[in-house]
Amino acid sequence: MEQEGAKDFKQACEQCSEVHWGITDEGKFFCKSCHNVIEKTAEVPSEDFIQNVRISSINRGLKKKRKVDRGCQWYVCEGFQYILNQQVKALIILGASPQIKDEILCNLWRSYLQKSQQAYTNRPTGSKKKRMVSAVTSCSSGQDSPSGSSNLDDRCLFLESKSEDEVASIQSGSVDGSTYRSGAQREKLLMSMPMTLAFCYLALLWLRESITLVDLLRFAEMEHVPYLNTFQHFPAEMVLYGNDTHIFQVQAIPSYDEIQKNMHSLAVFLNLREFPAISEKCFLHPDILVIKYLMEANLPEEMHFWTRELVKQIGIGETTFLTFQPLIGGTTAINYEVQAVAVIIVALKLLFGLNDKIEWIASKEAKKISKANPEGNELNVNCYWSLILVCSCRICESTFLEEGLP
Repeated sequence: MEQEGAKDFKQACEQCSEVHWGITDEGKFFCKSCHNVIEKTAEVPSEDFIQNVRISSINRGLKKKRKVDRGCQWYVCEGFQYILNQQVKALIILGASPQIKDEILCNLWRSYLQKSQQAYTNRPTGSKKKRMVSAVTSCSSGQDSPSGSSNLDDRCLFLESKSEDEVASIQSGSVDGSTYRSGAQREKLLMSMPMTLAFCYLALLWLRESITLVDLLRFAEMEHVPYLNTFQHFPAEMVLYGNDTHIFQVQAIPSYDEIQKNMHSLAVFLNLREFPAISEKCFLHPDILVIKYLMEANLPEEMHFWTRELVKQIGIGETTFLTFQPLIGGTTAINYEVQAVAVIIVALKLLFGLNDKIEWIASKEAKKISKANPEGNELNVNCYWSLILVCSCRICESTFLEEGLP
């Protein structure tokens, strides 16, 4: 463009009378023979005109019908695998053992894919033309930890076929999203977003980690563990729309009972036998959990003497009672946190003779006293409560040591 503008300028140079012009970076003409620079500048098209041309060309482009970008071919189980991978990484950051990822959760996930015939099998469910990877041939229905070098970071579980019959349905971004919840598939234990938390809790329980189910749900609600809107962080090639949104999009955190039920069903489906024993040194033992909740409720440590005696008298601290055995008929998942809190409540009732009426009467009286006092001199009910509780615990403990339980 600069050379054409220089050729159009035919004025002779005042010093050498040559017509051999060039254009500087500032847009001024200079003589290539004697290097004389003159004040005349080259005419540049208006910037507003260029912007208008671009805007008009963009507007014309928007009128064209765009094709839907479906990304690469991916399956629903691959989406859940990505979510599980992000969740277990978050649990490790929050204090879980690093072995929970590849040694525990990965093996549980691969076993689930094989038993549900979604991967690691020659006869997949859903479509007859899907060819699954059968890399882990050593996995059997009785093995809790199938061998292999795969881990949760591996996304490609399937051998891609380039035939036109396997192009993703327009009803979903994933290949099998439109048929994932069909009548034939509902007979099996299908993955869902609550099931991802059930997988995480199953792995935590197997390792007897200090992160309880209540902690896991709280972490999910506080977004320390990915759960809500995790699909927004899918890789760019995993395009999600249509029926996929009903599978991966959730609006609320599931309940405690729902995760417990899903975890128990998952353990039975995977044919997991007796879990590692819960001994007195494990965090899930009621004596240790009680200490945690006594501190959170700001109750005196003297209470632990009575809760420990109560656990011993009831017999809920035995290893056989605390160990999860999903394959034994009639057994259910153990609510370790609920059990520990119940021990504290029963101990308080035994110490003070509470019957769900006296405590309400005392609470109402305390409120009346606080309202009657002038501002700034409110009755500190918590301080009096703590003093009375400590004194009562010490008196009862000394009586117990001298005379035993009544």
